[in-house]
Amino acid sequence: MQETRTIKGTNIKYILDKDKRKNSYIQIKDGKVILKVPRSSSEIYIEQLLKEKLSWIEEKLEQYSKSSKNIKYENGAIIPVLGKKYLLEIRYSDKIKKYKLKSLENKILLDFPMQYKNVSEVESTVYLEKIFNNFYKNIAKEEVPTAMEYITHKVGLYPKDIYIKNLKATWGICSSKKYISINQNLMMFSRKAIEYVCLHEVCHLKYMNHSKDFWNMVEYYMPDYKLAKRELKE
Repeated sequence: MQETRTIKGTNIKYILDKDKRKNSYIQIKDGKVILKVPRSSSEIYIEQLLKEKLSWIEEKLEQYSKSSKNIKYENGAIIPVLGKKYLLEIRYSDKIKKYKLKSLENKILLDFPMQYKNVSEVESTVYLEKIFNNFYKNIAKEEVPTAMEYITHKVGLYPKDIYIKNLKATWGICSSKKYISINQNLMMFSRKAIEYVCLHEVCHLKYMNHSKDFWNMVEYYMPDYKLAKRELKE
């Protein structure tokens, strides 16, 4: 059974999903707050849970708001990669048949076949977003396993598997079944920020919440984690 409600004392709407389950979960999906609880959950329990998670919900909605304002990929755009900023230069040539992307010291060169020069703005936007989604995903395939190997060895906890996804509202997810997903767009930020997100999700293998014990664990393994957290917010 699902119904739309508003979190008490706020203007944040959420979808209440009561079903046959043992545990409660809060998800932010496509900018929507979804609360999944057992059928037997009381109104007092639901209100208390939302009250405890309100700061987390607001943080995730803010992240979604920022992530939904995607970089406009066009000539002269600033492209962040692993915490460094690159100038995007788009060129056209009649000597190539498919696009070529190359990273230089402070510039990303993107060469297109000449026929792409006259495509509509909508087509160009879709194509460029697809190119850079693949670009970040390829970087993540190298960076995430390295960061995860370092963090899991340090903490001594290991997920069942790790996935790289184009998540819409969060930098990482740890499921109740011990699977971790990392947002490929995290590759815009520094390696320190990537390690923080990996650590954050690995700590959820022990604490499936954001309790004091959870944050103490994060701080124990990364005393300056707040710097990385601030980088992600900015």
